[in-house]
Amino acid sequence: MTSSPSTSKKNETKKKSFGPVCLVTGGAGYLGSFIIKRLLEQEYTVHSFDLTPCPIEDERIINFVGDIRNYEDAHKACQGVDTIFHTVALINLLGLYRQKVRDRVMHINVSGTAQLLKAATDNSVKHFVYTSSNNVCFDHEIVMGDESIPHATRPLDLYTETKAMAEKLVLEADDGKTGMRTIALRPGGIWGGSEGGVMIQSFVQQLANGAFKALIGDGSAEVDNTHVANLVDAEILAAEKLVSEPNIVGGQAYYITDDEPMNALEWFRPLVDELGMKWPTVRLPASLMYWVGFLVEVAHYLGGPELPFSRMGMLKITRSHSFRIDRARRELGYEPRIKREEGLKEIVPHAEKMIWELRKK
Repeated sequence: MTSSPSTSKKNETKKKSFGPVCLVTGGAGYLGSFIIKRLLEQEYTVHSFDLTPCPIEDERIINFVGDIRNYEDAHKACQGVDTIFHTVALINLLGLYRQKVRDRVMHINVSGTAQLLKAATDNSVKHFVYTSSNNVCFDHEIVMGDESIPHATRPLDLYTETKAMAEKLVLEADDGKTGMRTIALRPGGIWGGSEGGVMIQSFVQQLANGAFKALIGDGSAEVDNTHVANLVDAEILAAEKLVSEPNIVGGQAYYITDDEPMNALEWFRPLVDELGMKWPTVRLPASLMYWVGFLVEVAHYLGGPELPFSRMGMLKITRSHSFRIDRARRELGYEPRIKREEGLKEIVPHAEKMIWELRKK
């Protein structure tokens, strides 16, 4: 059975509802590449803006190799664009740092976002979807919070501080009269897909090195994660809603999660079991590990190497910060398609290969 001309036209209109040209910042990165793949499936032309070209080979991708901190680079990437998906960010969980470290994170996460917003406005871009983080409100324990919780007033690390600042810039740039409409999405830990992302990669590396020997905290803290496919669903829905219902979603932020809040370490148990490895039984006190994180930060401040260990890193494991997605369901039509059990099964073959390669070295 073939579609009627009117049906085909309707489907084509939906596909190009926020295009036909989209810009993805961080197009060579993990989330950015997944967004680009989805946009190509929906027949959009894509500008990929990053420090390196997008690894996806497709004639509909136009690579803009440049620095988001440079206005001219951003301006070129924004020319002819209808919708921007802004994913670029530097993750730094340090709460004690030298000025040059702070400057770099600020320049990329905040100044870079400001430059991109200016370039977008100057090029009459219509829609701007910002990938924020649930960190932006995390300076205290939060259990099933919602979007009414204010931004962190005492941010504990550079990432939380700068993502909150950048999100404010994006939402304040929403112009309900004649200008660009903006929206922010707040995922938890991003994971999934072929190689699992940074969250999975770092954990598997610990397994391979035999470093996962103990649990931290009493196991009661609950956090949220977000499968990359679920997040991309939300990115597309957000762009569509900026077109169809801009006065509802414009200038608003939404939590986007898998809707499975649970302990951060317990979340990995199915993966550990599938890999045939032993689950730790030793527990280290959260307060002790918090101060260990502080000492690691002090050592880095005094000139030591930056290690994947900090006070905020410990709090992300031992302090609850879970969020409802009711508003995203209601206003965006978001519903998480992929859950932990299904997603982790997909990752197991890659994890096995990664462990084998690491142990071979």
